[in-house]
Amino acid sequence: MQELTLAIFDLDHTLLDADCSALWSAQMQRLGWVDGETFGRRHAALMADYGERGLDMHAYLDLTLAPLVGRHQDEVAVAVRELTDSQLLPRVYPEALELIAAHRAAGHTLLLVSASEEFLVRPMGLALGFEHIHGVPCELRDGRYSGRSQGLLTYAEGKVHCLENWLLRHGGQVRQSFFYSDSHNDLPLLEWVSEPRPTNPNARLTFEAERRGWQCRWLTPVAA
Repeated sequence: MQELTLAIFDLDHTLLDADCSALWSAQMQRLGWVDGETFGRRHAALMADYGERGLDMHAYLDLTLAPLVGRHQDEVAVAVRELTDSQLLPRVYPEALELIAAHRAAGHTLLLVSASEEFLVRPMGLALGFEHIHGVPCELRDGRYSGRSQGLLTYAEGKVHCLENWLLRHGGQVRQSFFYSDSHNDLPLLEWVSEPRPTNPNARLTFEAERRGWQCRWLTPVAA
């Protein structure tokens, strides 16, 4: 059985000085796909819960996938590509690119595992050179979004399940594993890996890292 060293990365606020789902929500408002005032207020309330108590993923997905119902995947992909090129890629931390390159040069297997929607995560992952990319899968019916998620939600404990399923499919045995994340919601996977790497940690993860003796890493945003 092949022995693997895994370098696992979260996306939002870890590799990226932003939250791609929040920027996507703003993009949908600009496109007129949602009622800006009502949608923005509900989205802000869910994001506040995410920082304090943890995100109600089902409520969040009900809100953010509803504007896509009936839209063809190609129409959504065009809007995502515009967002990726204009707002997401320019906000990737330069030091994050160095981290990815260092793990790649060491022969480590790179995985991107994010709680954001897969149609947002995949273009970013491909642009950053990841082969194995996991976000929340969103259901398509005849090429059009149904407004529902599909399969495993890659959030909190779901990230561990996602990784374990990936290992079963690939038949590898983990020799060493790194995980870079900013959020206390990722504690299950940070506890799973052999080398937890809190990166730009929020207050609750900073507290846990200090308590557990994990070294934190702070990346510098791209200069305006």
